[in-house]
Amino acid sequence: MKEKDLYVDFKPQQAVYYVEKDDSTYGPIVSGSQISHDYLEDYFFKKKNLEKQLRDQMADNKISPVYYYMTLYEMGIGDLASRVRVSKRKLKKHFLPKYFEKLSIPLLKRYAAIFDIPLASMFQLVIVKQEDQVRIEFDFMKTKNDCLIITKTGIRKNEKSDRF
Repeated sequence: MKEKDLYVDFKPQQAVYYVEKDDSTYGPIVSGSQISHDYLEDYFFKKKNLEKQLRDQMADNKISPVYYYMTLYEMGIGDLASRVRVSKRKLKKHFLPKYFEKLSIPLLKRYAAIFDIPLASMFQLVIVKQEDQVRIEFDFMKTKNDCLIITKTGIRKNEKSDRF
């Protein structure tokens, strides 16, 4: 493949390719990923819409936070069930708000640990406007109480960050 045929201007994801150069020699060039260039924006758009749909379903009391986080983190039922150490049948019950309300704190802590979120996030969602995401910074501080995490927010010193 020729150098001019391969080059893609996509700064977020760069790769090194070995191609035939204009002078008929082979050598490395740095180019953006064609797949990322074509599909990354679409992926983030669809992921954002999925998150909004799940959030609306949770607000309408149709699904529980367990289903919300499992779907967002693209986990399978079998995978999550084995990590939490519950049966698939019991896990599916936890997808419904009426059963989620009855879960014990130790079980909720296992879910939170697997999703890598504070336990409090099983009961609340914090939404940050798109334009504020590069400026706002969250700092989660653990305490001796496993059920309490202190959340501090602030403005980032370096506002040049691309994503959270």
